Amino acid sequence: MCWSGEASGVLAAAGLSTAVYVAMKGESKELWIPLTYFALMELLQAFTYVYIDLCDNPNNQILTLFGYLHVAFQPFFVNMVAMYFIPEAVKLKIRTAVYTICAVGSLAMLVKMYPFVWAGTCNVGIEGFCGPEVCSTHGAWHIAWHMPLNGLLSDPITWLFDFRWGLHALTYILVAFCLPVIYGSWRFVAFHYVIGPWISDVTTNDPNEYAAVWCLFSIALCVSVIKTPIRKHLHVKSWPFYNKAASDSVETGVPSVLKP
Repeated sequence: MCWSGEASGVLAAAGLSTAVYVAMKGESKELWIPLTYFALMELLQAFTYVYIDLCDNPNNQILTLFGYLHVAFQPFFVNMVAMYFIPEAVKLKIRTAVYTICAVGSLAMLVKMYPFVWAGTCNVGIEGFCGPEVCSTHGAWHIAWHMPLNGLLSDPITWLFDFRWGLHALTYILVAFCLPVIYGSWRFVAFHYVIGPWISDVTTNDPNEYAAVWCLFSIALCVSVIKTPIRKHLHVKSWPFYNKAASDSVETGVPSVLKP
């Protein structure tokens, strides 16, 4: 299988059209805003194909940078969808804290970009996005992004099962997967894992291509939770602290959708 700029353009158009359609139908913005965000990534990749493998071309380098920046802010939109599937009373209670954590996570991923001399360099061939220069190239079948990231958390961390994929990868895992599980959206996380990391892992062995493949399938993820029967199975009504949130909502006058 080999992807192309035309394929990315078609998928981006489909994603954006679906987002406009569901927005006009009155669907929750927590569903169509993330779909728009991930569709824009595919549009970015469509433009990247015009300059792919041209590592000395400024447009290639700028588009590669935009690719990393898009990934750095994805936790906001992942959590936006994840909170859609928990009770409204809980979401209202935690969303400020959740988005604050997302901001900290995005900042940490941006710090990974800066070439601190004391931090060393990332591990090429092991860490996603890691490369000797800023460039987008052909991967196994999609785009592989390369950036000279620093070496923060690039060395194996013994107490973390020898984790060595870098600060950006650890941050993404914590904020986009662990955080939603903590506030109860475990069903969405499980579905996200299958459509994102798992399917990327089985379709490419290039760590630099991993993120681009993941973003591609994220459009399918968003469309699935909007327009298929899968959506009704992702809602979570019961989690350890939900009863307290329900009682607090009654005291503050916020309508609760929780069962006692």
